[in-house]
Amino acid sequence: MFSLRNIVKLKYLFISVIALAFVLSTLVGVYSTYKGNMKLMQEQTLENNRVYALKLAETVDKFIASTTNTLRYSAVEIANNLNNINKLQEEVNRLYLHGDTFSSVLIVDAEENVLVNAPQTLGEAGKNIPFLKELKNYDKYKPFISDPFISPTGRKLIVISMPIFDEHGAFKGVLSGNIYLYESNIFESILGRHPYENGSYVYVVDTRGKIIYHPNKARLGADASDNEVVARLLNEKHGALTFVNTLDQPMLSGFSQSERTRWGIIVQTPYDAALSMVGQQVVSVLKIGLPFIILSTIVVFLLASQIVRPLERIAEISENSVKEQEMKKLKEIRTWYYEVYKIQEALIHSFSFLHGKVNTLEEETSIDSLTNLLNRATLEKRIQLLTEQRKDYTLVMLDVDWFKTINDTHGHIVGDKVLQALASKLKESLKENELACRYGGEEFILVFTETTVEEAYERVELLRGNVQQIISPAGKPLTFSAGIANYPLHGVQMKNIIEKADEALYKAKENGRNRVEVTNV
Repeated sequence: MFSLRNIVKLKYLFISVIALAFVLSTLVGVYSTYKGNMKLMQEQTLENNRVYALKLAETVDKFIASTTNTLRYSAVEIANNLNNINKLQEEVNRLYLHGDTFSSVLIVDAEENVLVNAPQTLGEAGKNIPFLKELKNYDKYKPFISDPFISPTGRKLIVISMPIFDEHGAFKGVLSGNIYLYESNIFESILGRHPYENGSYVYVVDTRGKIIYHPNKARLGADASDNEVVARLLNEKHGALTFVNTLDQPMLSGFSQSERTRWGIIVQTPYDAALSMVGQQVVSVLKIGLPFIILSTIVVFLLASQIVRPLERIAEISENSVKEQEMKKLKEIRTWYYEVYKIQEALIHSFSFLHGKVNTLEEETSIDSLTNLLNRATLEKRIQLLTEQRKDYTLVMLDVDWFKTINDTHGHIVGDKVLQALASKLKESLKENELACRYGGEEFILVFTETTVEEAYERVELLRGNVQQIISPAGKPLTFSAGIANYPLHGVQMKNIIEKADEALYKAKENGRNRVEVTNV
């Protein structure tokens, strides 16, 4: 027998199924996107840390080269004044006070007696210090950079030494600049703070895996040779790795080795911190979508009191609404009276909105947040697709000239504005179906489809001239150097094309910057 009680129960059942369908559809879509974006974010973080470690290693090499040149210059001055203690003291004082590089400076004669030292409170003048002989591979007749060791005074230090020869080439002693690991802030000033405020940090190990710099000074001197990343670093020059540290924390690590010192630079980001942005995006989508789910459910509830016969069909579709083909079936229902039409309209609107939000989330993870250009991972997928389809394209890799100087002089905020200004010009230069990407740091890539090398060269030259006409946020004309390579003219794999373009870019820099070069076949 038909009763009101049956109608009420059926109505609530109908609403429950619809609500469940909304939730499942949302969760399945968001979860699949979340998993994909997690993998992408992990790859991006590993690559960012690898590149950053490489940059830091280059910075350390430049610092060591500069410091060695300074000592070499001073060694010549000292050789000319070996009999003038006052002059020698002035020179070591100058080295000690210059740039906070050295914790102490010594001049040692050929018999290993200390002639002068800075600071003078060190009290080593007149003493014999044969401990330098105990250093591994130490050669007092050549410039030398030691691994960390403990001196007779109990300090852990690094020695950078330069031999002193007179005008006849006779050995007269050694100029020694010492860096006290527990007291000096030179590593802090070189390595600085990690640009991402997400728990990332940098530490340095010597050639034996001993920690010589760490934000946590309690770790200084610790043996990290058993660490998975350090073990890899000692065998490879650079790379990236996901691993679990000694505190059972998953870490995303990039590493690189200094060419001059062979010290290892490790940049680490906690796994949870790197991927938290993906979770925040998903939560944001859910916060926006849930009110619409609730609103749609209310609309369905109000209309359901007027529905009797279509309920079975609607409920059947709703139970399987997580399947994509069910959306098509929902649109095909004959809305032969008003109530059915409104339910159908509400469901289609809700699903379309949520799917749109998921698509938006996917789009956001393919864009570089600073420049609004494609990010590296997305560009490489697009290029790989063009390569697999054997479609001709010309790739341009370009780099902002003197960008480090801009950052050092004006700060990273102005540096970011310079990148944004260039990115805007790159967008303006594109035609339909062409790509622009921030490849990393101050490097960008353009991909011109159906464009010859000659045409690409003319376009990039025109772009270079146009960019040079604008005044950058740093207050000076903005210039860049660029390298060009073509598929399939210069290679048949994506990796080859990018490498060729990078070689041409390097040639442009060598030839004076603010120019465009085409790779050699």
